[in-house]
Amino acid sequence: MRSKRAVGLALAALCWTGAARAAPTATFIMIPKSSSPYYKPCYDGFEAAGAKYGIEVQRMDPAKADAAVQSEVIQKALAQQPDGIALSAVDDAGLVAAVAAATKAGVPVITFDSPAPSSAAVSYIGTDNLAAGYEAARRMASLMNGTGRILVLQGGMAASNLNQRTQGFRDGMARFAPGVKVLGVVDIGGDAAAAPAKVEAALRERANATAVFSVSSAGTPATVVGLEKQGRTGKVLVAGFDDLPATLEGIRQGAVSFCVVQKTFKMGWLSVRALLVATAGRRPPRVVDTGVVFVTRANLATYVDEMRSEVTRKGAK
Repeated sequence: MRSKRAVGLALAALCWTGAARAAPTATFIMIPKSSSPYYKPCYDGFEAAGAKYGIEVQRMDPAKADAAVQSEVIQKALAQQPDGIALSAVDDAGLVAAVAAATKAGVPVITFDSPAPSSAAVSYIGTDNLAAGYEAARRMASLMNGTGRILVLQGGMAASNLNQRTQGFRDGMARFAPGVKVLGVVDIGGDAAAAPAKVEAALRERANATAVFSVSSAGTPATVVGLEKQGRTGKVLVAGFDDLPATLEGIRQGAVSFCVVQKTFKMGWLSVRALLVATAGRRPPRVVDTGVVFVTRANLATYVDEMRSEVTRKGAK
C-alpha cells in the first residue's frame, strides 16, 4: 500500500502501552453497522486518535444493517486504497469473503464493537459482551427481587455481539434469579425506525411481562414508548444496552432503571492504535476488552466525561 513506510514511521513512535508522536499521514476508514447515532462517539474517538497520531480518518456508513450491504461498503472503501479498516460487523459468516478480499489487497481489518471471529480480522476492540450481559442480569435480578417474568429484545439474530449479550444475560438470570421466567427473546430487527412497532407488538403479546431487557440500543427507548401507549408506564421494569438520548431521558424520568454503556469513544481511539500496529506488519492484541459502565440517575451527569478522560488522560493504555 502507498503508505506502508509512513505507517512504519508511526509505529516507530508507538508501542501499544506507550505514548506516540505525530506521524506521517495514512488513511484509516471506519465502517459501522449503520448510520445509528450509537456510532458517533466511536467515530469521535477514531477522529481524536487520528488527530493525535497524524492519521487521516473517514467514516463510511451502510444504508442499513445488512451483511450484503456492509460487504458492498467494504468494497467501496477498498477502491479508495486505504491503509486500514475498522469494522463493526453486522454478522460473522456473512462478512468472511469481504474481509478476506481486504486482507488479500493488503488492507488489514480490525473489528470494533461487534466481532467477526470467523473472518481474517486481526483484532477485536470492544466489549466482552458475554460478561456484560451476565453483569446486566445480576443488576436486573436484584431489581426484580428474584421474581417475575422478563422479556428479552434483540435487534437481529446474526450479530455475534448481540448473541453473546443474550447468552450472558440468560446465564446470569439463571444464576442470580432462577425464579424469574424468561418469556423469550424477540427479534426486533436491525432497523431502528421499525423497532417501535415490533416492540409494541411484543409487549401486547406478552402482556404478563414484569420486566424488559434489550441487548440492542433501539429496544429500550422503543419499550418506553410502547409501554406509554399501553398505559403501563411504571408498571414494568425496563433496562438495556447503550446510551441513546431517548434512553438517557428515560433514566432521567424514571422510566428506565439503568443502561449498560459501552466505552465507545475508547473503542474508536484504540481502533486507530490497533491499525497502526497492524499496518506496520505487527500483530495487535487479538482481543481488547474496553469495558462497560452502568448508568443510572446517580451518574447520569458525569459518566461521559469520566469515560473520555480515562482515554485522554492515560493515553488509552
